[in-house]
Amino acid sequence: MSAAPVAAVDLGTHTALLLVCRGRPAGELEVLHDELAFARLGEGLARTGRLDPESIERTLGVLAGFRDRAGAFGAGGRLRIVGTAVLRRAHDAADFVERCRDELGLAIEVISGEEEARLGHLAVASPGHDTVIIDAGGASTEVVGDEGAERVSAPIGALILTERYLGFGGEPPLEPGGWPALCAEITDRAVAFPAGAGAAADVVLLGGSGTNLACLEASRAGLSAFDHARVEGTRVPVGAARAWADHLVTLGLSERRALPIEPERAELLPAGLACIAAALDRLDAKEARVTGRGLRYGVARELLAALNG
Repeated sequence: MSAAPVAAVDLGTHTALLLVCRGRPAGELEVLHDELAFARLGEGLARTGRLDPESIERTLGVLAGFRDRAGAFGAGGRLRIVGTAVLRRAHDAADFVERCRDELGLAIEVISGEEEARLGHLAVASPGHDTVIIDAGGASTEVVGDEGAERVSAPIGALILTERYLGFGGEPPLEPGGWPALCAEITDRAVAFPAGAGAAADVVLLGGSGTNLACLEASRAGLSAFDHARVEGTRVPVGAARAWADHLVTLGLSERRALPIEPERAELLPAGLACIAAALDRLDAKEARVTGRGLRYGVARELLAALNG
């Protein structure tokens, strides 16, 4: 296994994440740097179908910082950036990708929902182990089962749904119906996921919504502040996502932020948890394991595999 470091960036609708790591002989990853930024590239996308100018500038700044930090760790020449649902949906995504190339010297690969699901599965699954992955993001939710062979991406995500039905950033919602309409759309879209696939599998929740859910559950045992490391690998009961989603949506933002969650997710978390709840229901899961090791870990594994031929 090569000792040369690699860098992977997951550019999503609400967050951007950088992982710098190198491989260990047993195939594990040695994490050198793991960073999250709330770039909010998809803010306003549901309203206009285009990327907001302020969101673009904010994200360009985040990516420039990621580029520099990857270079500081010696991984600048082995950096891969993948763009997900936000760049699949935005009408002007190609213009943004061009600006990144021309102004920052960075290439962004816009991947399909199926590829996003595959890389998420690669991040955490073990060969021969029956694992089903749920990755609820800002504009899409992916489910992967059958040892990675079954991959489904549905166009439901926390930021897009919040903007449409609840309003985001002080803006009014784009469509009527509020929380019941949001949940109804999620339920309708979740029929695309493989029914019953989680009944006998290890169901894993990738990403921020799942980690925040685990922290909310841990608050019952006294956790008072968000701590992703403390809840890594813990399991949550199948009804927790629905219960917390329905509770959070009744609270104001200040009340939500008093709970052990990331403050930047407070506005979007009810919708993110509703996406998780619908997927768990469709999969007939009994419980779910939580991990912050998302898409970027799958990208890094592929980079390391390519280095080692």
